[in-house]
Amino acid sequence: MMAIDVPELRRRAEAGSCAAQSMLGGCYLYGYEVEVDYKEAFRFLSAAANQGSSRAVLNLGRMYAKGLGISQGVQEAIRLFEAVGRPSKSTDAFAARIELGRIFSRGVGVPVYKDAALKWYAAAIEIGGDDNDDAEKLREAREYVDQAAS
Repeated sequence: MMAIDVPELRRRAEAGSCAAQSMLGGCYLYGYEVEVDYKEAFRFLSAAANQGSSRAVLNLGRMYAKGLGISQGVQEAIRLFEAVGRPSKSTDAFAARIELGRIFSRGVGVPVYKDAALKWYAAAIEIGGDDNDDAEKLREAREYVDQAAS
C-alpha cells in the first residue's frame, strides 16, 4: 500500500467526503499509517456507510463479526455482509460473500449452517477475485463447494 497523507485524508473525511471517510476508517481499522483505533474506525466507516460506501459497510460488518471496538454482533454482521454481497459483482461483494461463507461454515456466533455456507461460497466463486489475497479466498470457497459435492 502506498503512503497516505493522513492529515489531508482526515481533512477531506471531516469535510464529508465519502471516499475519504471510508479510506480513513479502513486505516484506523487495520493500522495503515496510523495506530489502530476502533472508535475512530467505527466513526468514519459509519459516516461513509451512511453515504452508501459498500467498502465501509463491509468493514463495519467485519468489526461486528469480530467485536472490534464494539460489542460482537454476528447478526448485524450478517445483515451488513448480505447488504454488500447480494446486489452486485464487485470485489466488495466477493469479500462479503466469503465472510458469509465463513460465518456459516464455521458456526461463528451462529450454528453451523452448511446450506447457507454453500450458497455464499458458490456465489463468491461466481464473482471470482482479482488479486492474490482473493485467490486464497477463492481456493477456500472452491474447496468447501467441492467437499459439499462429494
